[in-house]
This record gives sequence, C-alpha cells and structure tokens, in this order.
Amino acid sequence: MVGLQFFVVLVLQSLVVFSRHTFGFAETKSNGVSIKLIPIDSRESPLYKPNLTRRQKIERMVNVTLAKAKLRNLRSTQNSTFDDDKHLFALDRQDKFYLAQMLIGNPIQYVYVVVDTGGPLTWTQCAPCTECFHQIYPIYDRRHSSTYRRLSCNHRLCNHDEEGSLFQCVNGRCVYTHTYGTGGEIMGPTKGYASLESFHFLVNTNGDTEQFTILFGCSNDNVNFEFADDEDNKISGIMGLDLHPNSLASQLSNVFSYCIVPYDDDFPFDVHAHILRFGADVYFPPYPIPTTQYVSVAGTNSYYLRLLDISVGRSRLNFPRGTFEPSSSGVFIDSGTPFTTLTTRAANRINVFERVNRAFWRYYDSRNLVRYPTEPDDSFHVCYMIPQNFRDYPSMTFHFRGADYEVDGRFVNIRFDDEGHFCVAIMPEETDSILGAYYMQNMRIIHNGGIGAVQFFQAQCAGDHF
Repeated sequence: MVGLQFFVVLVLQSLVVFSRHTFGFAETKSNGVSIKLIPIDSRESPLYKPNLTRRQKIERMVNVTLAKAKLRNLRSTQNSTFDDDKHLFALDRQDKFYLAQMLIGNPIQYVYVVVDTGGPLTWTQCAPCTECFHQIYPIYDRRHSSTYRRLSCNHRLCNHDEEGSLFQCVNGRCVYTHTYGTGGEIMGPTKGYASLESFHFLVNTNGDTEQFTILFGCSNDNVNFEFADDEDNKISGIMGLDLHPNSLASQLSNVFSYCIVPYDDDFPFDVHAHILRFGADVYFPPYPIPTTQYVSVAGTNSYYLRLLDISVGRSRLNFPRGTFEPSSSGVFIDSGTPFTTLTTRAANRINVFERVNRAFWRYYDSRNLVRYPTEPDDSFHVCYMIPQNFRDYPSMTFHFRGADYEVDGRFVNIRFDDEGHFCVAIMPEETDSILGAYYMQNMRIIHNGGIGAVQFFQAQCAGDHF
C-alpha cells in the first residue's frame, strides 16, 4: 500500500523566487516577501523526473512520512551523547518535494537548498571545504564574496551560552554541528561556522533584486549524506523555517503563510506553483478566521497545537481529556510531512489511529461499500473499492482549542483510480500525531508569531499567484 505528495514548507522542495520589498537585518523585519515554490514534479523543477508513475510518486511520499516517524522515535530513545548534536528532519533528494534556489553573496552565487519548516537554521555547503559532498553546481565560496562575515563567539547573535542555542564556541569561533536521520539511519553531521551574508531576492520579472543580511550556516565539513551519491545531486543545504529565532522565518517576519494546491486531476499539482508569503504579503480576509494557539513543548521548536477531539463526518469520537497531551502524545502541524499520522500509543494508552479507522469503517460499511483487502504492515488501513459515481465521502474535523479544522471529504482519502480503490490517507505513528500537508489542500495556513497561533481558512489555492 502507498500514499501521495506534499507541499512545503513548507516540509517543501521547490524552486524559489522571492518577491517584494524593504529588507533589513535579522532584527529589522521584512515589510513583505513572497517565495515561489515549484514542486519537484513540475517541468520547471531542477529535479523533474518525467517517467515516474503516480504510484511511484505516492510511494515516495509514504517513505518520507515513515522516515520522519523513525527519526522522531530515534530521538525519543537517544542517549545524551547523541543529544549533544542538533537533530533536524531527514534530508533525501528523492523524498523531499521543494527546493529553493538561493542567490547569496556579492557577486551573487547560486545554491539549491531544501526548504523545511522543521529546521532552525539555513545553511549551505561552503568552500574551502574540509570535506564536502558532491553537488553538480559550484559550491558557494565565501572567499569570493565581499559581504561574507564569520561570527566570533562574542558576537551578540552567537548565543552559545544560552539554553536552546544552535551554536557552540570553539577557539573563539561560533560553530554548529547538525546531525540528520532518515529511515532510522544517521545522516551527517554537517559542521560549520555561524555567518552573515547578503541574500538577494527577485522583485520583478526583469531580474531586479533587493538584498538583506541573513544569519546562516557556512558548512565546510559534511559527511554521510545519501543524496550526495546521486551524480545529478543539486542539493547543497537546507532552509530552516521553524519557530527557532535563528530560522529564516523568524528573521524575515513573525508571520508567514502558504496555500497547498490540490493534488487531484482537477488541479494538476505539477503545473501550479506554491507561494510562501512573509510579513505584509500575507493575506488576511476581512472577517474573523479560526485561530488556535501554539503550545510550547520543551526541547522542540515544532508547531504544536492543543487538540481536544476528532470527528468523522458528523460523528464526534469523544476522546478522553489528556489523549492529546502535548508533552507526551501531542499534535503538531507540519507541511514537511506528506500524510497525517495518528498515534497508536497516546499518554492514556488509547490507540487513536485504530479508533479513527473504526469510525471510517463504520461510515463506509453502512453505505455498503466493498472493502479493499489490506495487510497489517500496509501504509493505509482503511481502503475500499471505488463505487461508480460515489461522492458521499465524510469530512474529518480536528477540534483544536478555539478552532475546528475541517478537512473536506474530497481530500480525506487518496484515490488509486488505476487500481479501482481509495484509502483514508492516515498513517500510524507510535509517538506524536501530525497534521500533514495532504490534509492542507485548499486551506490557507497562516503561522502568526505575532499572536503565537496558527490561523486558517478555506481557499482556492490554485488561484494563488504573485
């Protein structure tokens, strides 16, 4: 069994075009900036592979969901030595979906980085290298840029002595070490220097640019990255967009938004760009919109939310209080995870994944649909044959504190039309539950750091453009 393809940020892989104006340095927020994210399966993408079948695309979305789950489980059992490194989400050029083409330095040098809402730091390979992995484009060379600056330990941005800092002080230099994981295997580490550099952003189709100074990682020691084995590898680093104060999102603005174009045939995913908007470029409708506050969880900068209950169609499942306790079996929103996952071991020992599945079985069985056979180790457990002209798909609602997030029935399931069946697009997870990108289709998601909350409303995302 298998699953499909996700969006960004986010959790993200695409070509990036920044538009708009007035940039400063980290503490001087952008008035507004937008990033055009071109999906990996677009013909415009540098990673476009025209011969992948729909099932192959679905399978790799499942693989990245599984890889991130295994990494979270690895973190939960790691020893103190492992914990000394900073751990980000898996990096795999075959599994991530959006890349950003960054223009950095003076004169400008080009690099491709994976965009990730789960990452705290933007970094790229940086020459001269102690050891760098293979990439087909030239490695960014700090020696050729007049605007590059390496941070010393006493620089105010090198907060190495503060709790939660990304940096350490070694021989008077502000340095970092990040380790990655995928499929339960360790990747990396990447090591380098905390640095400042000019980042350039296109502001019109004539190629005109604005620039501002960004804190980023100049990585000159990078080993054990699997994607580097690809002779056509274009990835040189990562763009971090989580809640950490050093992330690009925090440096640009405390507000950003995105809108995921539907994956189905009515809105071909591979022809619509996605736009990541910051600051004044974020659209707020002229009416109140659902809002739910972030929940702080020690040791993570992920976007945790307080979930109270779940409904399938009009049936509320009435989970007991404490089922989704953020500190133990919480829920966070992550566009970098393709499919929504539900915990099989909540703090109160409830198998949330199974209980939700039972609700879907009851719904579809009552409408006399024929079950499609699955195995215990399949990615999706609730699958049915597709009846002719059937449209009675139930919605799924996440009842967050202060706001109900309703997934339209059109987007609750994933269809395998060539095989004649569909499946409820939810995967099991032993620890936290995740609201993934597939359940964000046609939903405008706003991360509003100004009020410490996620806001959202339904929208026609295919119409989102510069």
